[in-house]
Amino acid sequence: MSTEAAKPSAAATSMRVIGAWLRRAPFSATLMAASLAVHIVASGLLGRLPRDAAGRWGFQSTDLLDGHWWNVFTTVFMSTNTASMLLGVAVLGAVLGLAESTVGTIRTAVLFSVIQGGAVVLYTVVLGLGNWAGVDWPTGMGQATLLGPFAASAGTLMAASQAISLLWRRRLRVLVLAASIMLTMYVGHAQHLFILLAAVVGLFLGLALIKSVGPGMTGRSTSKEVRTILAIVVAVFAVGPFAAAVAHVAVGPLAVMRAWITNQDPTLAQWEGSCTANAAACHTMVHNLGLMGPGGHLLALMPMVLLLVCAEGLRRGNRLALWAAVYIHVVIGVVSAFYFQVFSGIGLPLRRGHRILSINESVGELLPVVLAPLLIATLLVVFRRHFRIDPDPVLRRRSLVFLPLLLVAFVALYAVAWLAGGNAQNPLGWAELVAGIPRIVLPFPFPFSYAANVYPHGFAAELLFSFGGPVLWALSAASILAVFLSRRQISGADRRDKALSLVRLGGDSLSWMAGWANNQYWFNAAGTAGVAYQIHNGVAVTVGGPVGLPEEQEAAVNGFVDFCTDESLTPCFYSVGEQTARCLEPHGWRRIAVAAETLLDVQTMDFKGRNWQNVRTAVNKAKKLGVTALWCSYEELTIGQRTQVNEISEDWVSGQALPELGFTLGGLAELKDNNVQLCLAIDEDGRIHAVTSWLPVFSNGEVVSWTLDFMRRNSGAFSGVMEYLIAQAVLHFAATVECISLSGSPLAAGAEAEGPLGKMLALLARTLEPLYGFSSLANFKQRFQPRHSTLYMVYQDPLSLPAMGRAIAEAYLPNISVHALAKLLRK
Repeated sequence: MSTEAAKPSAAATSMRVIGAWLRRAPFSATLMAASLAVHIVASGLLGRLPRDAAGRWGFQSTDLLDGHWWNVFTTVFMSTNTASMLLGVAVLGAVLGLAESTVGTIRTAVLFSVIQGGAVVLYTVVLGLGNWAGVDWPTGMGQATLLGPFAASAGTLMAASQAISLLWRRRLRVLVLAASIMLTMYVGHAQHLFILLAAVVGLFLGLALIKSVGPGMTGRSTSKEVRTILAIVVAVFAVGPFAAAVAHVAVGPLAVMRAWITNQDPTLAQWEGSCTANAAACHTMVHNLGLMGPGGHLLALMPMVLLLVCAEGLRRGNRLALWAAVYIHVVIGVVSAFYFQVFSGIGLPLRRGHRILSINESVGELLPVVLAPLLIATLLVVFRRHFRIDPDPVLRRRSLVFLPLLLVAFVALYAVAWLAGGNAQNPLGWAELVAGIPRIVLPFPFPFSYAANVYPHGFAAELLFSFGGPVLWALSAASILAVFLSRRQISGADRRDKALSLVRLGGDSLSWMAGWANNQYWFNAAGTAGVAYQIHNGVAVTVGGPVGLPEEQEAAVNGFVDFCTDESLTPCFYSVGEQTARCLEPHGWRRIAVAAETLLDVQTMDFKGRNWQNVRTAVNKAKKLGVTALWCSYEELTIGQRTQVNEISEDWVSGQALPELGFTLGGLAELKDNNVQLCLAIDEDGRIHAVTSWLPVFSNGEVVSWTLDFMRRNSGAFSGVMEYLIAQAVLHFAATVECISLSGSPLAAGAEAEGPLGKMLALLARTLEPLYGFSSLANFKQRFQPRHSTLYMVYQDPLSLPAMGRAIAEAYLPNISVHALAKLLRK
């Protein structure tokens, strides 16, 4: 048999995939088939649902009071037309199918029915209370017929999200809630409010009935995840005006924002006032692409495009993207209020559906228009500490030159085309050229009469008037996106590379951390030794001891002190060993213990005896469960394995009362270095139970030891998984090095220190112990019968100790304010 014949056909593969899906989601498949069958019977294959059938079997807000309770469930199978039916079937397959594969068929069926009923009751109550309170509901809200499985499917997925990992649980909930709120606010149809209420019902039902995977509440998260969530919010609400523009009769509180995308139709007086020539010329003008066609609409889409560009910059942590998004939202809020109030007085009235609002009525309508973008801007400002990446200054300067030149070049080109078209003889003359530029380049909903008055003649001028603005903004958005995607390397990439080359010559167990983000570098004149440090409040806090040639390190310490003196910085040698502390003491420096480094002599460890019982138990349990140790770099992980590592990290951070620490404690970003080794506890199904990372320690270009850094476990991992991974590390490294380090436990040695700072560190250690467990981590490492080496903080002036304490706190907690830290300590 040939190889080609042995391979399964595409049709056979597809049938197996469909069969596997049907086995995982039979309830969803049944509803899909039922929806298709009901639509064919009630409407025909391509027909619309008859009005009497919709009224008899679809749900309306009065059905419960009228006793038509069956409509609560029959409406799930009804569709307005074929397109709506196909969309409903797709939602059942994707959304409800995902929920069913997560929590099972029986629970999905129960959740789907309960959420549909609960959302119907809540919808009826909300409308009833609103009518009683005199709420001016959008037109048709009370009489609307709610058809399809959309609300119940969304609610069921929200409930099932409780059973997925925290990383995707948070993202899914934010996406569903943000999208449903956006549609309710911008489009405002009854179906969108119904979906929002069903999502809320599903959220609380899942919290109450389904056991969570990992932490139950989506509380604290990493900076990366905060940025991702904010990017989702900005992106979802950026498309709101577009959604209102393409919707049929948008009536939501923010529906007036569709005017940014499509100017409201001109009145008869505006048409007649703009047609100064014969009727044929008028017909040609009003259908010009730049007036009523796609040219003006494309230009109006540019704020949305720019906000989507900002959303990508936010996701990457770009500080400039943050402030650009804040600025755009503030401008949208302020300019919207100005536009809708000013132009409503000159012939462009506000509308809600088919109803025209008076100026007095529109004041209340403008309140959400102003508050929504300002609320998003406020949210971005509140979480600004999570955005620490600055763009490449070279690319930023080039963009600052390119964008104005691009604008000037376009204006010049349009002026030439305008003159070539003979427009200088128009009644308005040169004023028409000047007034036409803002209409072309600004994505602002100018009134139709304004656009008609500055409309040019001539093919080239008309083309630029129609499409010049969108092209100009597209090029500008691409340039801005390139800036947002870039990043400035602190101290320069070349200085970081030089520091890492010195790390390979010699250093201590923390030396590899010199290459991490936020570090700056000092090098001696010969370039043979250096110090990595961070500056906080005028204090230069070192990242461990000096790196480079061993014989040059003592001189490097003294050279760094001289450098700090010249720069008016207070030097603070943090987490340094005995050698660095001893060379500074003759000059009057003092030391204080800040951590106890745990060292394992791996070549002499055999795990025999009563003291090793816990480790042997963990190894045997892993063997029984089919768990093995996978050694690799982050780059060698599959996409699925990387996703699991991210999920484990998010679960771990969410369970902490403090945000993810930095400085000498690495996170996900530090795993991505190919010189860092990962050890994963992974079972036969590919599920990762825990992950550790190991940093290399060099001497004369050779690896002489490894230091444990990243250490996180899956919330559902077997007990003893960390003991198992460290035992595997002992066996793995014993063939190449004599000793490995389980790193120091920050602040764990503070209780042993003397003096005022020692008392402060002891207090801080006791306070943070329930929140982060430094001492618990130190006690865990004691299970491996280690030897210890004390790490010190070495300082010169005791009067600088308060500033040093604050600097170290800010180094470890870069995303928390002093006020928040003080509030946390008071607890």
